[in-house]
Amino acid sequence: MTQMNRLQAALRIHLPWHGARLTFLALFLVALFRVDTVNLD
Repeated sequence: MTQMNRLQAALRIHLPWHGARLTFLALFLVALFRVDTVNLD
């Protein structure tokens, strides 16, 4: 199971969202974890 699939499965338990929204959120979070730093300015 890939990181995204594992994250989607964990999020699905807590968020009753449509699959496309869960996929986006999982991809976004994996990207943030890989970048390691974020500038919100």
